[in-house]
Amino acid sequence: MGTQLTWPVATYLKTPRLDLEPIRPEHAEEAYPWMSDDRIHAFTGGKPASLEDLRTRFARQAEGHAPDGSAGWLNWMIRHRTGRVVGTVQATVTPARRVPLQARLAWVLAYEAQGHGFAREAAAEMMIWLRGNGVDRFTAAIHPRHSASKGVARAIGMHPTINVEGEELIWADDTVGIG
Repeated sequence: MGTQLTWPVATYLKTPRLDLEPIRPEHAEEAYPWMSDDRIHAFTGGKPASLEDLRTRFARQAEGHAPDGSAGWLNWMIRHRTGRVVGTVQATVTPARRVPLQARLAWVLAYEAQGHGFAREAAAEMMIWLRGNGVDRFTAAIHPRHSASKGVARAIGMHPTINVEGEELIWADDTVGIG
């Protein structure tokens, strides 16, 4: 194995309405009620995880990097200023051919929290922070029928590309081919 790559480490972020907290296993109890809602899996596929599986996933994500060191994992819980956890945003950071670092972004909101601009606000803040930490390119994989996620991507400066992964279209913040 060559040189060990280093990645930015998630830190607390704030927007006018939201606090973005680096994910911890303890968040599973708060997130489980809304993450177990089948409606949020309509476009992402899969089934809701058990509370224990969610705890295990959050613990793995909190490590901040893939086990083999090939990618940085930055995951935040989105907490509304009322104190309620309303979703997550995440970035998988990898080296790229044309820029030093690129990030694949994703967001998931509680069904009841959708439609209020929380995903856009949190994703925009995450992008600003990532740019300040060496990430120069952003992509997201979005199901073609997921209008809300396409709206978030447009709002944060992304555009659809011609690239497809599985059933999802890749969106990017520029017109250069995928890194």
